Amino acid sequence: MAKYKCKYCSEVFDKPLDLARHVRMKHKRATKRAKKATEKVTPVEQTNKTIEAIGILKGLQVSPNLSAEEKKLLGDVTKTFEGLLPKGK
Repeated sequence: MAKYKCKYCSEVFDKPLDLARHVRMKHKRATKRAKKATEKVTPVEQTNKTIEAIGILKGLQVSPNLSAEEKKLLGDVTKTFEGLLPKGK
């Protein structure tokens, strides 16, 4: 009788259906969960990124090459970003 071996952990199964079920349950879903966990950004990291973006926008806003309309637009975007920050910052 043929044996089917998992390419991830080398566990051996008698039926290909058992192997497929094992791979889905133990390896594929675990990989998706791990990927989702790494994609989540902590609130502190998000706050730091928002503060950095505000600094960049304020730096662009004082550029002499921008029109008054562009500076106003950058100011509006900066205010929107500032609204995303927690009130204690």
